[in-house]
Amino acid sequence: MLQFDALGTQITVSGEGEAAAAHELQRLGELLTRFGPSALTTLNSAGELVHPPPDLVRAVSHALDAARRSGGLVTPAILPVLEAAGYASRPGEHRGNAAYVPDTSEIVCTPEVLRLPAGTRLDLGGTAKSWIAQQAFAHLRGDGFIDAGGDMMLRQSRVFAVEIERPSSGPAVYLECPPGVWGVATSSTLKRAWPGGHHLIDPRTGRPLESGLVQVTVIARALTDAEVLTKLAFLDEGRLDNIQHQAQVYAFDREDQFLTRRDGHWQAAGIS
Repeated sequence: MLQFDALGTQITVSGEGEAAAAHELQRLGELLTRFGPSALTTLNSAGELVHPPPDLVRAVSHALDAARRSGGLVTPAILPVLEAAGYASRPGEHRGNAAYVPDTSEIVCTPEVLRLPAGTRLDLGGTAKSWIAQQAFAHLRGDGFIDAGGDMMLRQSRVFAVEIERPSSGPAVYLECPPGVWGVATSSTLKRAWPGGHHLIDPRTGRPLESGLVQVTVIARALTDAEVLTKLAFLDEGRLDNIQHQAQVYAFDREDQFLTRRDGHWQAAGIS
């Protein structure tokens, strides 16, 4: 088992091939971070990269696909608004006003060139973290997992339990999963938060989202799918229901009730 800091959190990797998986996590994290010199910050500064790194193209392409699937609610074009809301280099650092979140349809993303429209800068955020973890997971063989601070990709040959930290001080929740490959994503309005805001932005308002939920966890076959669904649980329940399919969706509300989304409704979930 390996533990180290990357992607802005503590990472745990376990399983055969863990060294290669850890290397890939660190490599892609350095390529896609917005918090230091990287291919992404170069793109944001220049507005265009000719012959960009292939992995940057793949990551941006994935983020643009998530934007299309979510109707623009999970979008990489969030950075100016996120900074204005209070998350520049660290949570709570205010940098003025940003009026709107630009549409992503005019972003050019090809192997030959990455080009951003004027005023557009990218924060790949949770979509990048889940994508990176999923890419690194390909290096693991047999039973194993990658835990990236709330995002997990794992393979188990037996029934196992996923631990979900309760947002209050109460006991954790354990969810049973059948054998197989699973992605588990958790998003919270209580993490990376500051007085008057948090890091989950509603692109329709350009402000931190408002919701009766404070934490959402999704278990799906792909971590990248689970990540998108966590955001939609906060932002658009109808769209969530349309693409949830077989994913398991759980949430804690402001009263610390543990809920699950079934048949288009939130209902009390059993706790083990």
